[in-house]
Amino acid sequence: MQKRYLVYLDNKRSYSAENSKGLLQTLRSTLKTHTNEEIRDIRISEYFIELDIGSDHKTIFFENDEKFVSSIRNIGSILFVEELSEKKHKASDEEAITSAICLFNLQRFWKSHEVLEGVWRNAYGYTKKLLNGLILIDAAYVHLQKGEHDIYISILKRSVEKLKNSPDYFFNINMIKLMYNLDKIISENSAFYFKILLK
Repeated sequence: MQKRYLVYLDNKRSYSAENSKGLLQTLRSTLKTHTNEEIRDIRISEYFIELDIGSDHKTIFFENDEKFVSSIRNIGSILFVEELSEKKHKASDEEAITSAICLFNLQRFWKSHEVLEGVWRNAYGYTKKLLNGLILIDAAYVHLQKGEHDIYISILKRSVEKLKNSPDYFFNINMIKLMYNLDKIISENSAFYFKILLK
C-alpha cells in the first residue's frame, strides 16, 4: 500500500499559485522513470510550497533517494515532511476546530480541511452545515493555491450559502469578520488571504 506525505518546501524563489501547474509538470517529467514516488499535487502559498506525494517506500521516502530529493531541492529546500494517516484524533471538537483555524491562518488549507472534516463527520444539523461552510473555504483556498481563481470564487459562493445567518461566534470563530472577508472577495471578484479571528 502506498504511503502518502505532505512535503513542505521553502518558497524563497517567490513562486506564485500561477506557477503550480508548470512546477507540477516539471517535477513529474523529471521523475517519470522514477517508480517509487508519485507527485499527486502541488499547492503554493506565500510561505511555502506543499507537495502531496505518494510513495511505495516502506520508510520515509527521501531517506535513500538522492534523485528524488535533488529534484525537489531544485524548487526549494525541504522544511518538513508529514506522513498522512487515517489515525483518529482524540481532541475535542473545540480543540480540533482551533487547530484547523491555526492551520488555515498558516495557509495550510488542505490540512485544515482534513481536520475540519474529522469534526464534520460526527456533527449533525446546523453545526454540520456551518462546518461544511468552513470546509468549503479551505477547499476554495486549495484551488487558489493551484492558480484556479474561478473555482476559488465559485466554492466561496457555496460556502457563503452554508454560512449565511450564522451566529456572531461559532466555536469561538468571529463569524462577522469571516463573512465580511468572504463578501468582499466575492463582490470584488478578487483573491486575498486573510486570517480567521477567534474570540
